[in-house]
Amino acid sequence: MINIVTRKILSRYSPIGIDIGSAQIKMIQFRQGRGRVNLHCKAISPTPAEAFEEGVINKPDLLIKALKRLKEKKRWHKKRANLCLGPRAFYLRKVRLPQMTEKERRKAMFWEVEKHFPLAAKEAVFDFCPAGSLTENGEQTGDYLLAAVAKDTANAYTAVAKGAGFLSASLEILPLTLYRSLQNSPRVLGGSQKQERKFDNRSALRVLLDIGFRDSSIVITRGSLYLYYRNIKTGIDHFCRTLLQSGCVNYRSAYQRVYENGPLESRGLLTAADHFTAKVGQSLAYWADQSECPSSALYSLEFCGGGAFIPGLASYIEQKLALKRCLYNPLAPVTGSRSGQQPEVHREEALYPAAHGLALRGWLK
Repeated sequence: MINIVTRKILSRYSPIGIDIGSAQIKMIQFRQGRGRVNLHCKAISPTPAEAFEEGVINKPDLLIKALKRLKEKKRWHKKRANLCLGPRAFYLRKVRLPQMTEKERRKAMFWEVEKHFPLAAKEAVFDFCPAGSLTENGEQTGDYLLAAVAKDTANAYTAVAKGAGFLSASLEILPLTLYRSLQNSPRVLGGSQKQERKFDNRSALRVLLDIGFRDSSIVITRGSLYLYYRNIKTGIDHFCRTLLQSGCVNYRSAYQRVYENGPLESRGLLTAADHFTAKVGQSLAYWADQSECPSSALYSLEFCGGGAFIPGLASYIEQKLALKRCLYNPLAPVTGSRSGQQPEVHREEALYPAAHGLALRGWLK
């Protein structure tokens, strides 16, 4: 995955990346050895029902018990862990500021929080990072990604980790976690090695679509640059509820039908797939318009998350948006999984992009 000769690693073991999703909790930890990064431990389990309400932790005791079970399941190295906030828990905006000192910038961001988010800055935790610079009318200005979350929400995440016996090293927003994962894992195409080489050389632009249970995320990068993030409030749950409305007897049977083989239309999912695809297309079109990017630059779409394995959905999106699809499996270089292996291997590993990015935070330099 990563050659230690070219990348500085701060310790033998990485922090534990903990991704508390609305449907599943994923945990992963890496270690260095023989010039490579290797998998040390990974674990996954369902997120307790009713643990979240609109992205906010509703029943922390349920999450603490679930995390304790995962902690005891494997031999994790120490307790240092990184967590991330789900898309409904934080606010994110790109802001532009004139040249100023770091102290002035921090003060300016306080007022930017008040200006752009429905939060009082004194009641929020916020942070920012550079997102490019330019010169306008002879004056240097800078773009920044500004993220904010209510203090109570942030404290609830760290309290859950502490209650389960972890030491919270950081709390990060999902877009930056996915960005770091992309930066440290190559594309994985479900074809031959020759196809993979051709695909990788086509463009440095990468578009990741993480289809989660209640939300889906789009992240676009070019080389080492973070370009764009969009949250789509649609995921696997939307497909299930579509079937419930059309007469499916209960949620469990609806979920099973979503993952049955067969055409989307015969399973009653064509309307939901069309709705989801339209939202993805609108998000990509908006970015292309704002960045003045030619349509030819959007060549591929990398899929991950549980929704990536809804039979027929990825191929439907590929056809409708004219974008070549591939599976984003961040663990393939570590676990050595190949395109010829059983689909279940790829399905589980493709659930780990956020946990992967979290485990690398503060470890790779």
